[in-house]
Amino acid sequence: MELIITTKEKLESLIDSSVNKAVKNLYNEKVAQKSKKKYKTIKETSKELRVSILTVRNYINKGILKSQKIGSRVLISTESIENALKEVKSLKYKR
Repeated sequence: MELIITTKEKLESLIDSSVNKAVKNLYNEKVAQKSKKKYKTIKETSKELRVSILTVRNYINKGILKSQKIGSRVLISTESIENALKEVKSLKYKR
């Protein structure tokens, strides 16, 4: 174990730079995740929500999830999934 002697100012600047670097890395990871995939298939959505594929199709038919059909594929936006989850949570406490 090595003992390092430093001043208060140097220690503060070292901590400040380390925290800033960590926050920037975290922010960049979040931005990269958001821009990665904006749409999910029904199968991916069912895995994320932990429900069956039929349930996801029923949610689409009921209008709970908004989807887009591109060719033969049905794609669901991640925003739509997040909004549906927020509505379910808020309905739980409206009783």
